[in-house]
Amino acid sequence: MAGALRVAAASAPRCARGAMGVRSPAMKLAPRLPGALVLAVLGCSSPDPVAPADAGRPVNDLGPVDVPTATDAAAPVDAAVLADVPTPPPWPRELPVASIMGDARGYTAMRTIIHAHSVHSHDACDGMPYVDGGPNLPCLQDFRTSLCTTKIDVMFLTEHAERIGLVPYETVLQMQPGDEPITDNGQLVGSRITCPDGHRVMVFPGAENELMPLALRRHPTVTQGTLEDTYHTDGDAGAALFRAAGATLAVAHCEERTIEYLRDVNPEVVELYNIHANLDPRIAGPYLNYNVGPAYADLLRFQHASNGLDAEWMFLTFFQESQVDLGLWARLLTDGRHIPAVGGSDAHQNVLPALFPDGDRGDSYRRVFRWFSNELLVRGAPTRDSALEALHAGRVFTVFEAFGTPVGFSFTAQTAAGTSEIGADLALADAPVLHVTRPHVNGLAPSLPAPDISLRVLRAEAAGSWTEVARAATGDLAFTPSATGVYRAEVRMMPNHARPYLPGLERLVREVPWVYSSAIYVH
Repeated sequence: MAGALRVAAASAPRCARGAMGVRSPAMKLAPRLPGALVLAVLGCSSPDPVAPADAGRPVNDLGPVDVPTATDAAAPVDAAVLADVPTPPPWPRELPVASIMGDARGYTAMRTIIHAHSVHSHDACDGMPYVDGGPNLPCLQDFRTSLCTTKIDVMFLTEHAERIGLVPYETVLQMQPGDEPITDNGQLVGSRITCPDGHRVMVFPGAENELMPLALRRHPTVTQGTLEDTYHTDGDAGAALFRAAGATLAVAHCEERTIEYLRDVNPEVVELYNIHANLDPRIAGPYLNYNVGPAYADLLRFQHASNGLDAEWMFLTFFQESQVDLGLWARLLTDGRHIPAVGGSDAHQNVLPALFPDGDRGDSYRRVFRWFSNELLVRGAPTRDSALEALHAGRVFTVFEAFGTPVGFSFTAQTAAGTSEIGADLALADAPVLHVTRPHVNGLAPSLPAPDISLRVLRAEAAGSWTEVARAATGDLAFTPSATGVYRAEVRMMPNHARPYLPGLERLVREVPWVYSSAIYVH
């Protein structure tokens, strides 16, 4: 959750100083927002705050961002409104094991975080990833505990050069007593964390700078200046360098890239969504075409218990799809490339340190990991190789579990030869039938309104769009392609069950994507 709601270090109150950092090649500076808003969000105060040098309303391509004052944002919901709203059942803060979403056809579902920063990123942990020469242990513990409470199975770390480039490769894994090393031919390539309840998490080292190499087997070979400089290597040279170090090459923040760049780098994985783009006004306006000011106002209201809002649902205040990322992915796919797309958590625990009424900070690792993840369909035992094989094969779908855990989703293709999974490459002559099964929300209380769920199949277009070719408002969906192409499935939701948790902000309830699948290829 990087970059957004930060101020420049020189202008920040002491409790916020150090929280900013470099996010991506095109966004070298964090957005500067009015001091009143920043102080309200960060929940800290300064006896003599210093106004930013460019104090005023931030501007994006849509014009000024109308950010309210802290007083306006904290305006309580009318007491009569709250009186008429029955207390809903507690919305879960933890997640069930991924297998509840559907282990099927010989595959195991594994909940996976791709793109996250811990104590080996300079801007993580409120800008203090290291304290007194060693890792920030409370922040590191937050990270590790959150992997357990959200039942993450695979964590692909993506640390920044300014910290990962200063420590030995083994240190990046931040192993603690009781962790199990994962080795390959005697070489350390990852680690396993065993949670108090016995759940196990595989952790693999990686980086995010100009490029995002996942599951590095070692530091890249230093080719220019220092190791830190080398981690910033871009383009074809960087791609070759990181692949030589054993990495699966991904590109983050695709909305800031050109299609020519992506074609040249030819990554194995791209992002189709990243939280950062929802929160930075310089990205949200130009790329997502929305004004973030109202989202900031709504976000602040969640800090006040008197408003009766469930902080777990504040994801709805700012969540916007990235049609730019989806469009770039479509163009790559119609080039003939087989590239899976994933949701990037980009968690840093450095944006909203203030505690919310549920007792958790606004940007906690737990909260961000719970909001959405990627589900790998892994064949055989859970290992580094089997997880990466599933990712490369495209057996992955992105789930926004902020709206509930989907049980029963699948996207498959049926031919006379049998059933094929997401990522399959099939011949049109074999008359494949694409099937999308309708999921339901795990453990949804009967007292809550039922969500409206629709299923879609979409085809990638060379112009950078997706054409809906089939939809079902009820039941499952079956579609027989009449033309070659690249097809993906989508589950969309009107989250009516969120209304009782959003007194006074029911307007936030609108149709949202619940599941994005990767593609099935029909040639």
